[in-house]
Amino acid sequence: MTSEDSSEQNTEGRLVSRAEIAALAGVRRSAITNWERRHADFPTARRAGEQDYYRLSDIVRWLDTRQVSERDRRESEPEGVTYGDRVRASPSQRQLSSPGDYTRLAASEADSVRARSLSGETLAVLLEPSMARRWGARSLAGYLPLPICLTFLRWAAPEKYGSLQRLVGAGPPVPPMRFLEQAGLEADRLLRTPGVVPAMRGALQRLAPGPDADPAQMLSLVAGLDRESFRDLLDTFAQDAALSSRQAFTPKAVVDLLSEFSSANSPALRIHDPYPRGGELLTAVVAAMGDSPPPMVFAKAPNDSMLRMTAMNLMIHGVVPQLDTDAEVPWLTTAPDHGAGADYVLTNPPFNAVSGKTGTTDWRYGTPPPSNDNFAWLQHVLSSLRPGGRAAVVMADNAAVSDQPKERAIRQAMVEDGVVECVVALPSHLFRGTTVSACVWFLATPSARTEVHFINARRAGGMVSRTRRELQSDEMRLVQQIYRSLRDGNTVPEDERVLGKSVSVREIKKRGYSLSPVDYISVGTHAVGTPEDVAASREELFRAQDTAQSLDAATNSLWEQGTDSGHMRQRPAQGWLQLLLRDLCKVQAGPSPSLLNPKMFSPDEQIPVVLPKHLRHRRVSGVEESRVSYQDARRLERFRVREGDILCTRTGTVGPSALVGAAEAGSLYSGNLLRLHSFACGVDPRFVLAFLSLPETQAWIKERAEMTIVASIKTKAMEQLPVLLPPLDEQRRIGELLCALDSQIVAHHQVVTAAEHAHGELAILLMGEALPSPGPDRDTSKGHAGE
Repeated sequence: MTSEDSSEQNTEGRLVSRAEIAALAGVRRSAITNWERRHADFPTARRAGEQDYYRLSDIVRWLDTRQVSERDRRESEPEGVTYGDRVRASPSQRQLSSPGDYTRLAASEADSVRARSLSGETLAVLLEPSMARRWGARSLAGYLPLPICLTFLRWAAPEKYGSLQRLVGAGPPVPPMRFLEQAGLEADRLLRTPGVVPAMRGALQRLAPGPDADPAQMLSLVAGLDRESFRDLLDTFAQDAALSSRQAFTPKAVVDLLSEFSSANSPALRIHDPYPRGGELLTAVVAAMGDSPPPMVFAKAPNDSMLRMTAMNLMIHGVVPQLDTDAEVPWLTTAPDHGAGADYVLTNPPFNAVSGKTGTTDWRYGTPPPSNDNFAWLQHVLSSLRPGGRAAVVMADNAAVSDQPKERAIRQAMVEDGVVECVVALPSHLFRGTTVSACVWFLATPSARTEVHFINARRAGGMVSRTRRELQSDEMRLVQQIYRSLRDGNTVPEDERVLGKSVSVREIKKRGYSLSPVDYISVGTHAVGTPEDVAASREELFRAQDTAQSLDAATNSLWEQGTDSGHMRQRPAQGWLQLLLRDLCKVQAGPSPSLLNPKMFSPDEQIPVVLPKHLRHRRVSGVEESRVSYQDARRLERFRVREGDILCTRTGTVGPSALVGAAEAGSLYSGNLLRLHSFACGVDPRFVLAFLSLPETQAWIKERAEMTIVASIKTKAMEQLPVLLPPLDEQRRIGELLCALDSQIVAHHQVVTAAEHAHGELAILLMGEALPSPGPDRDTSKGHAGE
């Protein structure tokens, strides 16, 4: 593909206004209005705010039908010249064709900018709630278009970003609204290059910056962000705006898996995503190609907002895509012109969507049922491939096992036509907005394939909140390694978290054409009980019982002392002070995801990280699997807890609290938590913990958390919590007894856990002979199914 070809394709979808059409065609602005009014076939406008835009390619084709009259011809123009010819020859058109310049400028600075990339500290400053307030946004989601817009300009058009810096740095201070106006205009002009309806100017005009809004500070902060920070900004926006599962972006680990799939094969010249979300899959493939010539990138989306994010993401990485909007679903419209098709199609379409539309498409493997679009998406993806092309599609789990007659018949036809290469089972709670587990289908054009590779990664990852699971980078590398081993016929790595196996089409037929990896790969081990295991579990149970009995006695003693001294009775809170929580202690939010995220966790590191799931029965427990290195902990020193601190859940299921004990001192805490520390003289943290657990207090916290888009109690709001504080002696009596009860609760839960473990070990020993022997799919040592 020549540079001229690339430039022509990049400008094919550009959007232009009526005034720009007039300038290109060399006519008055009124002529465009007259043509539009008089000719029914004049191209249709696309509305953005108060402005109409037209696709330049459509305008040129229409102008090709209109010859320039003799009196209007220029001296250099021959007889028969059309207005379309004039547009092609216009110097203004060549100026509009500058996206290649943007790409070259961005690429030429890449190495130097990487060297100057700011740390996550800078991104954390940009994401502080105070920044949103400073720029007049009611929420973080309302403020984020500003750093998103500026990051886009910073990387896609550094000369435009430089002009903003000169505007702000020259002469007297620039009013923030003028700065926002100019930034929005520049971003919208750039977005029209790939034919995206502009909207950044409108988004920035909705801000109402206060007197402390500082354009110079904003530009300085964004100037240090690297390209990957754009994805961090999008993720933060998705979380704060509570995007639905249809809008949310693909998890980073899944993006890495799919991009690795494409890079593991021959380089792609043409890549396509018919449902790009934020363009994360396409961008990852482009980034994975490194110094290779950039591919041609195509994308279709159901709305302009999705196309806008996709265009920005790709242009930041030096590629101007060809984009189009689908009014409904892609298989109802003409397929995008990919020449002979795409080399790779990567997509994460909406799970189990129901459009009820199958159209008149000639479905190769059978017409999908109108009750579910899963197999419409799969077949549309396959139809978009050129010969030898490949695809990776994220699919809801039920697509692999559905017994719906039409879906099962399509699945059978796909297997027998050799288009299913590999299916990877992912764990549940991975995708934002849904708890549904999913699979990744790796597809190829028809072949004489005799087997399908299956990878079971159901055990991978760990829960980082009550509803979200994260995959670790080493787990995704393991999936990729197993995929390569299966593909190349090599020995499959052994790891109980991820299992792999190749299965013949004959065996798949016996299983009713199920394509679920869990139907072919056992994730369990064939356990063999021993008397030694039973004895060890019994000793564990005895120790737990002894601890519980000791705490029972201590708690009963405290209870009796309180009864004897007259403290166990309800009475007016005479002498109790009405204060705010901020009067009792400092309230500190945890680090932002840019500073501390699950990708940094490893059970092999040294410093524990407390997550919301570790707050149980007003105690901290179970932090073994979430640890970071000493280096990371030193960088986050101000987020380390001390004995006597209190941690409170601030997002999601807000309210649960826990007292930090000696064992947890020195740990870090996540951004989903608030830390109460540095208690004032005369305040007992144990009493504050008890007060936080009261039903009335919990209701107060939840009520304020529900006032935000995503349930979250802000630091300032928590500081306003009203607290009734008794004299210190009374605090100590209340706190000591209730904390003793908390310890008693924890001890009895440990007894239950130990008893369950002992029950399991004893059952295996007593009934081991009755267990089925390991089948050919099971490894008696590690449960590996890949040999």
